[in-house]
Amino acid sequence: MATTTVLSQPALLINSVDYSDQCTSATVTINFESLEATSFADGARKYTAGLGNHEVSATLMLAYGTSEVEENLAALVGTTTDVVIYATSSTTAAADNPEYTFTGTYLESITPINGSLGELQTIDLTFTGGTYVRATS
Repeated sequence: MATTTVLSQPALLINSVDYSDQCTSATVTINFESLEATSFADGARKYTAGLGNHEVSATLMLAYGTSEVEENLAALVGTTTDVVIYATSSTTAAADNPEYTFTGTYLESITPINGSLGELQTIDLTFTGGTYVRATS
């Protein structure tokens, strides 16, 4: 039985800029490629962790202008950067608020204009690769 529930409100920092007030969703996926380590002596297949292939996805409200979302992200496309995400709105790591730091994660593309009649514009981001560290203090 769950002892703690969390209202989904993660804190998100991209390239040291806090986008928490413009973020509407965020997902962290920790993934290690599986490498087969089975030998002739084994009775079943065995696997070990290979290279990490992690992903951070987020949706932000689009804003244009100097030092706004679109301008900041346009400068990051095709480069590697750091992304830090916390489970809750606090930017202090704790047992009940783990911090995930992704270093050297790659932003392949952005959609700088994404609008429909009567809707707010948003931008979907996917950062891939890099290394990650999980901290609770």
